[in-house]
Amino acid sequence: MDENNLVADLRKLADDLETQEGPLALFMIVAPDAETSDAWNLIVSSHGLDSKSLGSAVRKVTDALTRNVSESEWSQFSRTTVLRTNDPFVRAMNSRFHAEQSVVNLQSFNVSGVDIPRAVLLESKRVAA
Repeated sequence: MDENNLVADLRKLADDLETQEGPLALFMIVAPDAETSDAWNLIVSSHGLDSKSLGSAVRKVTDALTRNVSESEWSQFSRTTVLRTNDPFVRAMNSRFHAEQSVVNLQSFNVSGVDIPRAVLLESKRVAA
């Protein structure tokens, strides 16, 4: 995997989602273990997605993913997770990390009781309701 290309595509995806759904409270990819780089879980949270059913929100994010990420990278994603902005994990990430238009590589940490072996954080900020 060319992580630079993937991150550039993810930045386009984040920008697209912000245009459609408003500011992102959280936008990150998480690997299931420290060595895996082809089974990412895309995690997204925004107030605009809060107003949609979970299924509709996941479809919205997945559709945006296919528009913004090159087809050769689609298989790198094993899951899309949409969390409400008031979810304890989102709140904990926003308290612990502040990232806007960033690329923060994270290794082996725990947030809100969730062990994260490896992640790339692009957005983590408190957003107004």
